Amino acid sequence: MMFNLPEKYKVGKKIPMKALIPKKFKPDVKKKIKDTVKSVTLSYQIMGEDIPSLVNEEYNFQVIQFYNFELTDIKKTAFIANIYQEIIKSPCVLKLHDNNSEAYSFALKRLNQKDSTEIVVTDKVVTALYPTALPSSHKNTFLRELAYSNIKNNDNKGSFYFEMYLRAYILTNDKVYANAKSFLSKPIWYSMSKQNEVYALLCAVASNKEKVRKEISNSEKMKLNQKIRQAICELGKI
Repeated sequence: MMFNLPEKYKVGKKIPMKALIPKKFKPDVKKKIKDTVKSVTLSYQIMGEDIPSLVNEEYNFQVIQFYNFELTDIKKTAFIANIYQEIIKSPCVLKLHDNNSEAYSFALKRLNQKDSTEIVVTDKVVTALYPTALPSSHKNTFLRELAYSNIKNNDNKGSFYFEMYLRAYILTNDKVYANAKSFLSKPIWYSMSKQNEVYALLCAVASNKEKVRKEISNSEKMKLNQKIRQAICELGKI
């Protein structure tokens, strides 16, 4: 059972491969998908208004979908996740696995302002690989933190999904900031503004650390390190 989701949201519908591959894709991409994806199942779908939908000029979140992608090779996870997070318009969680390993994909989406029938993916995260069958404390922590009953902010489907996304981001990028995991037990989850603040600061630290790694100029490195220290200081106050 994925994230201990309530039975009422269970779908268990296999998706035909023909319906999964848009005609506009180039032949080489179509072939790579066919060679990589063995099967796809829409496992669960949070729908109805127990968790209110979020529909406005920026978002159209009426369902949250949970898909199971069986792959021939887990190394193709990023390729498949990137494609299908762009294709699937609703907020969704993709579980991607082969016989030995599994990973989970999340993405933040909004409506395209020029065409409200299309979406724009603004942020993505793919978790570390977890063993499919063998015991794993990291996997247990991940599944516990993202369990349905542990998601605090159910004001609407947008806040519910963002909390799942941020918990996954923290667990996947915990080395970016030494105390990142401490936020999992802090009362930020009842406030979207606090969650957005934490996410923005963690992203700033990660982005600037990457820039430091690539930067040649010592003076620029000093400026970037100052920005990192400032963001870490702000995180410490939350």
